[in-house]
Amino acid sequence: MARQDVEEGLDEEDSGGGRPGFPVDPHRLLRALLRGKWWLLAAGAIGALAGFLIGKFVVKHNYESVASVQYIGHGESAEDAQRQIAPLQALGRSPPVLREIRDAIGMSESVPLDAVANIVLLTGDDSAGILSFHGFASDPDVAARYANQGMEAFLAFYVARRREELQGEVDNLTERIGAAETELDDARGVYDQFRAANGITDLTAEQEQAIDRAADLRAQADLATADVQSLEAQIRTIREQLSRTERTTTTTSGSSSEQRRLRELQQSLREARAQGLGDEHPRIQALTAQVAAAQRAAQEKGGTSRTGTNPVFTSLNNRLSLATTQLEAARQRQTSLRELAEQAHARTTAFSAIEGQAATLLAQVNVKQTLVNNLTEERSGLQDELRDMQSGFRTVAEARPPESAVPSKKKYMVAGGIPLAFVSIMLAMLLFRELRGGRVVTANEVAFWGGGPVIGTTTWPREPRALMDLIAGMDDYAPDATGTMLIVGATDAEREHAAEIAAQLNHDWSSQTLIDTPVLGALPSGDGSAPPPTSPDGYLEDEPISGEIYDGPTEIGVSAGSSLALMGGPTEIEISPADSDPPPAGRIANPAERLVCTPWNDRPEGQALRRAARLADRVLVVVTSNGISASDLVKMKRRLGREGTIGYVLIGISEDVSRLDDRTGPVERFWNVVPA
Repeated sequence: MARQDVEEGLDEEDSGGGRPGFPVDPHRLLRALLRGKWWLLAAGAIGALAGFLIGKFVVKHNYESVASVQYIGHGESAEDAQRQIAPLQALGRSPPVLREIRDAIGMSESVPLDAVANIVLLTGDDSAGILSFHGFASDPDVAARYANQGMEAFLAFYVARRREELQGEVDNLTERIGAAETELDDARGVYDQFRAANGITDLTAEQEQAIDRAADLRAQADLATADVQSLEAQIRTIREQLSRTERTTTTTSGSSSEQRRLRELQQSLREARAQGLGDEHPRIQALTAQVAAAQRAAQEKGGTSRTGTNPVFTSLNNRLSLATTQLEAARQRQTSLRELAEQAHARTTAFSAIEGQAATLLAQVNVKQTLVNNLTEERSGLQDELRDMQSGFRTVAEARPPESAVPSKKKYMVAGGIPLAFVSIMLAMLLFRELRGGRVVTANEVAFWGGGPVIGTTTWPREPRALMDLIAGMDDYAPDATGTMLIVGATDAEREHAAEIAAQLNHDWSSQTLIDTPVLGALPSGDGSAPPPTSPDGYLEDEPISGEIYDGPTEIGVSAGSSLALMGGPTEIEISPADSDPPPAGRIANPAERLVCTPWNDRPEGQALRRAARLADRVLVVVTSNGISASDLVKMKRRLGREGTIGYVLIGISEDVSRLDDRTGPVERFWNVVPA
C-alpha cells in the first residue's frame, strides 16, 4: 500500500508539474560556450575581416541611368496622346518587348524576362506623356547603354508593330476598292445599256439638272445611311469591348514569384477578352478567379499594388461617346438628305417613267464612284505614312553615365551578415561537439529523460573516496526509509557499481551487515531460476561462512573472507572486517523496519528484471555521466516494467558537473519519507 501511494505521488508530480530537470542543462551549454569562447572570438574576427573585404572589393555598386521619350501621337489631340501612356507602358512590360530588349542589350536567352524588366525598368508619366527607361548596372557606362538600347528596342518594336497594322489596313482598303470598282463598272454598264435600249442620248438642261440633283441627293442620303450603319456597327463593337474590359486595373510592383504570376494572369485575361470571349465564358471566369487569388497572394508577400481606372476602359468609353455623337449627327443628316431627295424626286415626277428610271441608274453610278474615290484617297494617305514612317515619339533625353551610384545598404548587410554567419556556424559546431551522441551528463538531464528524481551525484568511481560521501549524503532520507530497493545499472558497465552501492547502503544503514535471505528470496534471480534454498534461520544454505562470532549488539558478525551471494548472477559482496563493527547510534535495530538494498547482477533487461522491479518497493538506477544516450534512458521505464518509484544516482561526474545541483525532482517521494 505504501509503494502504491509513492507511485501515485510520483505520477501526479509528472502529470501536474511536468518532468523534472531540463532536456539539456543550461549550465552545460554555458560551459560549452565558455570553453569555446576563443573560437567564437576568432570566428567573429575572421568573419568581420571577410565581411569588410567582400563588402569593400567584391560587392559592386549599382548605377542608374535614365533615357526619356515623349509620345506625341499620330495626329490625335494632346489629351488622347496622354491617355495612351498607360497602354504603352503595359506594352513595354510585355514578353515580346522584353525579349527584344534582352537581345538588344546582349543577354542570353537563359536570363528570365523578370530580370530583364528589373535591369531596364520602364516608367510613365501620364500628365506629361513621357516614358522613361531606367538602366541598372554595376558600371555607369553599361547602365547608360542599357537604358539607351532598351529605349531603342522599344521604339523599334513599336514602329514595326504599327507598320504591320498600317499595312494590314492598306491591304484591307485595296480589297474594298477592288470590290467597289467592280460594282461601279456593273452600275455603269446597266446605265449605258438602259440609255442604249431607250434611245436616250441627251436631256434638257432642266431635266438633267433635276435628275442630277435628285441623284446627288439620293447618293448623299445613301452615303449617310452607310455612315449611320457604320457608326452603329462601331458603337456595337466598342460596347462589346467595354463589356469585356474591366473598369479598374491593379498595378503591382516587385519581382517576387507571386507578382510575376499576377502579371502573367492579368495579361492572359486581357488576351482572352481581346479574343472576344464574354464574362460567362469558363476561361474568363477561371482567369478572373486566378487573378483575384494571385492579387491576394502578392499582397500577403509584401508586394505593393495600386488600383486605378483602366486606361483602356477610359479610352474605349471616350471613343463610345464620340461615336455616339457622330451617330446622332449622321442620323440628322440622313433625315435631311432623305427629305431633300424626296423633294427632288417630286420634281422629276413630271418626267416620263423612262427619265425617272434613268435618274435612278445614274444615282447608283454616282454612289459607287464616290465610294471608290473615298477609299482610294484613304489608301493613299496610309501609303504615304508607310513610305515616311513616324514613330510618334520625340526623344526628350538620352541616357548618360551617372556620376554616382545608387544609395544601397547591401555593403553594410554583407559586412554585418558575414561575421554573424561565422559566429553562428562556430556556435553550432561548439554545441554539436558538446551534444554529439545525445548523451546525458548532468542530474537535470538524467531526471528529464529518465522521468524520475536524481537522489544523488558523485565523482565515484573516478574518486574512490567519493562513494562514502554519496552514501553519507543520503542520511536525511535513507535511515528512515523502509522496504526493499532494487539497484540496477543503466548499462552493463554499471553492474558492478550497482552491487557496490547496494553493499555500502546495506552496511551503513542496516542493523546487520548480512542481508536477510527472506527478503532476497521474494525477488527472482536474474537468469529466471528459483532463488537458492535457505535454512530455517533464514540464511543461505551450503554457503561457507568462516570467522568468529562478534560479541556485541549485532546478532551475527561476519569475518573477512566470508561472502554473500546476491541475486541475479555470480557477483558476491565481500564483507570486510570493518563490517563487523556494531552499527552506529540512530540505526533501526528491527530488521523488518529497515531498508534492504538488492543489486541486479544480470543484464539490465528481460522479464526477470521486470518481475524484480515490480516486487521491489523502489528501484534505483545507476547512470554514468556521459555514458548513456537520452533515447536509451527514455526506454528505462519500459525495461523495468513500472512507472513510479524509480530514482537515479549519477556517478562518474566531472568537476564542473559536481558544482551543480546533486539532486533533482521529488526525492522525498522516492524515499516515501516526509521531512519534518
